[in-house]
Amino acid sequence: PDPEVVTEADEAMAQVDRLTTAIDDLVRSSRSDGAADASTVRVRGELEPVIDDWRRPFADAGRDLELRGDSSVTALVTGSRLREAVSVLLHNALDHGGGRCVVTVRLVGESRSPAQDGPRPPVVVEVSDEGAGVSDELAPHIFDRGFSGAGSTGVGLALARALVEADGGRLELQRRRPALFAVFLPAARVDQ
Repeated sequence: PDPEVVTEADEAMAQVDRLTTAIDDLVRSSRSDGAADASTVRVRGELEPVIDDWRRPFADAGRDLELRGDSSVTALVTGSRLREAVSVLLHNALDHGGGRCVVTVRLVGESRSPAQDGPRPPVVVEVSDEGAGVSDELAPHIFDRGFSGAGSTGVGLALARALVEADGGRLELQRRRPALFAVFLPAARVDQ
């Protein structure tokens, strides 16, 4: 009967549904060409619902969550994989980070104009916070499946990396303190 509990349960079920879709996509991609399902997506637009889903948990923790970047930046990805990978990074930032969490969408080497001829640069989605970061001891192992420095399952970052790699991208820890994770995505072709 408590409306707040109902809202939290609905949000949790929505996250479970997204994770199920992402896992199904990952299993399908492991059986075929993973990038075959990729399409040109506006990255910021794809991430806006994810940010909206995570704003309340961050606010409940007394923290800000912000999405930055050019809304016209596109990448060749599978939307559900991208959304779930970034959701994992936000979950980790909420559980293990501190302060403001910022998700930034940009082109690698932003000084290049999107209108210039030639191959388009890759897109990067950066997730950063103001917390203590990742210790030197944990950093080499954080993407290992089953490894956790905080008593969790150790599946999240391994899954996020696998989802990003299924579309030909990569997920890296770019800075340990404070933590900055970067998701590099294949650029959309100019003719798309």
